[in-house]
Amino acid sequence: MIAENENTKYQVIPGQVFVAALLETVERMSGFVLTEVKNDSESEPDHEIIGAMVLQGEKAMLLCLETNQQSAAPLVSFMTGIETAALDAELLNDGITELINMVGGSARAHLEASNYKFLLSVPFTLVGQSIKILVKKRTDSFMARLVCDQIDLSLRVYQL
Repeated sequence: MIAENENTKYQVIPGQVFVAALLETVERMSGFVLTEVKNDSESEPDHEIIGAMVLQGEKAMLLCLETNQQSAAPLVSFMTGIETAALDAELLNDGITELINMVGGSARAHLEASNYKFLLSVPFTLVGQSIKILVKKRTDSFMARLVCDQIDLSLRVYQL
């Protein structure tokens, strides 16, 4: 857990709080232990699923979890108990949407005593081949890439 005095120091996006929330949630829900790795855009796989939600508050943010079907399948399978072969696109998308919802809730709980108070929007999923989110206006952002075996996830937080 993050100590209260650590929460109040954030003047920029508290990205590591979101990383910790993702690590905890994935391990609790699936048993997978993710490791943060240096992001290399050359080796990053194409994203086919983006789970996202808006964190509404004085400092609004967009929280995104980006992955592909190959990475989502084992993760969602272990989260739900459904065999990987039985997971269709709708179940994969729903699993990633639920995962981003849990990450947002966990981060919100960690940041409760800080200046990053926010309400969670309804989570949603964007799907397609080689999709990405582009933010046109100049904004602060945070990105982390987390992997475990065949699972490869990118966590992005944009301050709006």
